[in-house]
Amino acid sequence: MSLDRFDTQPTRLFQGVVGAIQAAAGPFPLPGTEAVMALDQSLAHDRAASYDLLLGALEHLTEPIVLVIDDVQLAGPELASGIVGVLAASAPPALRLVLSGRGHPSIQLERLRYGEGLGEIGAAELAFTRDEVSRFADSLGQGAKIDAGSLWTLTGGWPVAVHASLSALTEARNVAGGITKTLPAQPPLGDYIAEEVLGQFDPSLVDFVLRATSCDWLGRRLAIELHGRPDGGILLETCLRHGLFIEEHAYRGGESMYRWHSLFAAQCRRILERRDPLLADRLHRVAARYYQDTDVSECVARALQAHAPRLAVLSLGEHWLEFLLRNGAPALEQVCRDLPHPWNDDPEMLMIGSVCRAIDGDVPAASELTRRALARTSVLDDARRRKLDRCRALFEPLPTSRRIDLRNPDADGRSKVDAATEDYPATSSGLFQLAQAEFRLHRVGDQAAVLLQSPAGASKHLGKMEVCAEAELALAFAAGGDLAAAEDHATRALERADGLGGGSQDQMAAAWLARGIVFYWRDELKGARAHLAKAQRLGSTSSLGPVSAVYRVLVDCATGDQAHLAESSAALESFHDQGRYGVSWEAFYTIARAKIAEAEGDLACALTMVRSLGTGGHAPLVDTLLAELLRRGGETGAAELCTKALIDRDRNRYLDTSMSLTEALLAHGNGDDARVHERIEHAVHRAEPQTILRSFTERREELAELLIQHAVWGTTHESFVAARMARHTQGNPHLRTRSYWTLTDREREVLAYMRSVMTAAEIAEALFISVNTVKTHERSIYRKLGAAGRRDALKTAAERGIV
Repeated sequence: MSLDRFDTQPTRLFQGVVGAIQAAAGPFPLPGTEAVMALDQSLAHDRAASYDLLLGALEHLTEPIVLVIDDVQLAGPELASGIVGVLAASAPPALRLVLSGRGHPSIQLERLRYGEGLGEIGAAELAFTRDEVSRFADSLGQGAKIDAGSLWTLTGGWPVAVHASLSALTEARNVAGGITKTLPAQPPLGDYIAEEVLGQFDPSLVDFVLRATSCDWLGRRLAIELHGRPDGGILLETCLRHGLFIEEHAYRGGESMYRWHSLFAAQCRRILERRDPLLADRLHRVAARYYQDTDVSECVARALQAHAPRLAVLSLGEHWLEFLLRNGAPALEQVCRDLPHPWNDDPEMLMIGSVCRAIDGDVPAASELTRRALARTSVLDDARRRKLDRCRALFEPLPTSRRIDLRNPDADGRSKVDAATEDYPATSSGLFQLAQAEFRLHRVGDQAAVLLQSPAGASKHLGKMEVCAEAELALAFAAGGDLAAAEDHATRALERADGLGGGSQDQMAAAWLARGIVFYWRDELKGARAHLAKAQRLGSTSSLGPVSAVYRVLVDCATGDQAHLAESSAALESFHDQGRYGVSWEAFYTIARAKIAEAEGDLACALTMVRSLGTGGHAPLVDTLLAELLRRGGETGAAELCTKALIDRDRNRYLDTSMSLTEALLAHGNGDDARVHERIEHAVHRAEPQTILRSFTERREELAELLIQHAVWGTTHESFVAARMARHTQGNPHLRTRSYWTLTDREREVLAYMRSVMTAAEIAEALFISVNTVKTHERSIYRKLGAAGRRDALKTAAERGIV
């Protein structure tokens, strides 16, 4: 049954419920239905008596019955004390009650929720999936003409919005080029929201919604300012309770943040602009002033919506570096260009455009914009002139050399970094941009780290700026081979982003990528895949996306999971098809495809693929993977040339570990034992401090015997070598037949350590167990192998193939 506004009357609601149950039970003359059919639909003067009669009749049912009540919100607050509330609390098991409506019903349901008697289906479950959007478009004959993924992203899967969008496009016959971010100017969805959604609520709440949807994101304080009354925060909770397309998110700045469904908010803004355009502009100005010093992107967007470019210029002049950080140089430059005259010719805006051009490598255009800006500085007041001069001083070296001398002090003895961040905290965003460019362009790593550490430590000033710098610093450390520092900074960045809320996690692709790299080289492949998937999703439109895709391929090649490998291969091809990346991407793409072919068992095909890469001279990761692939394919001469290509270049810890092991195996093939042990010792020396394990695991079969020989030859990293020997000798436990004389997994591990010269105390420390436990395992090993001592046990174990 569906309710309407007249069902607030208990008598009418009772009559409807009984009638619906009788209509369902009538066609089926089953035992127990007689009592239900005999019920009087009219509500007695004593309501409790009528309710008891209905409950008693339902007790006689022998078959279950489902009662679906739609639009329960129209019954009002009396729903809880009427028949529906009684059925929810006391109905027998034979009755299944389904309540459908907007928002949470007024019935008390918490007891049922925790008693496992309540199931809930919300907006997330009702939303179309990407595949369902595609199928629905196909049913309307639009499947081949639109990008279903873009439509799904635009609407969030909201079924009404999907239907309205496709219907509008069908009528317009304008589907070429896919879906844009904006629906037609007069979409049927706007009328639907005005009539079917907002029309169901009290006018005072509707007025609040139209005001509060001026911004997609807002908190209680902004809600109060937009509403113009102190009950704005309470009305936010009311909207949440009624399910009015709004969600509560994590705390930010000491208060919860609320997010409207972006399409719903956009339609509400259009409704208000049609009804009262002056009020719509005023509310945008209120929001712009609110965000002026806290969120420059939102401030600029609201100011331009309000036709108040001066507000946008003031905010950009103070915080343009933060806008650059969040949105990138092209977006910032476009905002400056889109400002109406004369604001697009403002000296500060011209200087901002100059920096954007310089970052993009267009030196002549940057110089011309700087000249125009300096020619118009007379129109600036003293405060704005000082800001322009400080930014110019920081970025002045960039257009010519694209470098900044961090160690060259100013006249007062402070470094440029210190002076910039102390005098003008927002300049730290500029340092961040320079550092990001240093890292992305593969320049000197220590300069990027110094640049990043300055803004990353300025927490009291920068908020989101600091968190983004921390995330990039994590990635810089990961790329530099310092896995411990990378994990530490990535974890801290993600925790701080959670605390900031407001979509800060969406800018954490660098942190997730850093963790993915760390987990991969530590051979924690399950965690690596999860982190890289997150990085790839968040960074799909940035330069981090392809790096994430390549590492996902490496992870899935390592696990051998063919389903996962198909996914990562498809993602790799997707990035390649975009054609947006430089020459270095081709080398990454080629080696990744070759790794996929190798993982699928076609080594010959892999070798054919990498012929275009020659014998090295590419990015260090590419050359490291290439050298090992050539060695495995028997092309030892080419592999040796590839290893030599990296000798005079920086090899971080994990790449140096991998390349050293490749060099050791090449030397083993040439019979050069001294070179073998020198390279293995160098590899473990580089690997142990950062727990780099992947390089050993992927070569475990060939390294197993060499590690034993190396332990005898002598090493200063006995514990690490013994742990690798133990790891490599562990077979599949399900394939071993257990008996009284079979060594346990822990005994095999201890036996592997016994092949080194480590004492029982050192073995205990390496395995995190007591010395007595180690000695107990040793005695058990001697007994099971019939050995008199350590040397005898190792000899017997070798003869039996245990080690």
